[in-house]
Amino acid sequence: MTRINHIRWNHLHLDIPGQWDVIVKDRHHLILENNLKPIAELRWQPPGKYAVPLSVEKIARQLTPGTDSSRSEVLIDLLPARFQTKFAVESFALDHSSEDTVLLLTCKSCATTLLIRVYGKSLESFQTHPFVLESLNCHPDPPESEKWQIQDFFFSLPDGFELERSSFRFGLTTLCFKSSEAELRLCRLAPASQHLQQNSFATLFQSFCGARPENQMDADLSTLHYHYAPKLPEYLWGRIRRKKLYQAASFTHFPHHDRILGYSVCTKRPIENSVKTMIEDGYGIIQKKKAADLPDS
Repeated sequence: MTRINHIRWNHLHLDIPGQWDVIVKDRHHLILENNLKPIAELRWQPPGKYAVPLSVEKIARQLTPGTDSSRSEVLIDLLPARFQTKFAVESFALDHSSEDTVLLLTCKSCATTLLIRVYGKSLESFQTHPFVLESLNCHPDPPESEKWQIQDFFFSLPDGFELERSSFRFGLTTLCFKSSEAELRLCRLAPASQHLQQNSFATLFQSFCGARPENQMDADLSTLHYHYAPKLPEYLWGRIRRKKLYQAASFTHFPHHDRILGYSVCTKRPIENSVKTMIEDGYGIIQKKKAADLPDS
């Protein structure tokens, strides 16, 4: 029996064994690792990004620059049958200097293109855990499409927000999203105890969203809120300069997990309560289960 981690990143969903790690390299680029060794590298391209489709050979070279490749049907025969019902699959064996192989997938439902570079003999890991490839989904339906899950936290996004950039530094994760009317930032501080040894909870919140301590509101012992609405002259001037002056922010300490999660949203118009409620109720820390979730095969 194997514990499962659910990965939900920028509309790509998959499940991995609990002992694996996921490294975010970019908005459409993930690396799967086990014991600090890479297992696979995933890149994906939503449909419609390019006017002219790239050739399969050119797409494969994007993941392996400077490396020659040749088609290989052997790898396809080792893939789960259910996996091949969702994707059109082409496989490539790299040149003799590497044991790596590349899978080129085209989703039969949404036409998303995915590249999976399998390092060395890591294909055995996918054969041991077939649910990894079988769980791969590039077009989750609502409400699953609203869900994100990475590292040890999860959150949900309102409609219209797209990932602009992300940063995964030691002790601090920040994610920035944009819509036509708003900007949203999420943060994760870990371990929270080390941050709180150097600064108070209110000071950390101010550093994140700019709210002075006297303007912060205590929701409870572990949560701070901040709301700002501009006065009429500031609002009119902000409209001329296209500034996002309305702001809502929150900071929540999860002491049992030694984590702090926060969000800050800035908009051009008054922020709807439903947006704040969705963000605040939609994020949290993943509960690690001692029991197994799924069988190995």
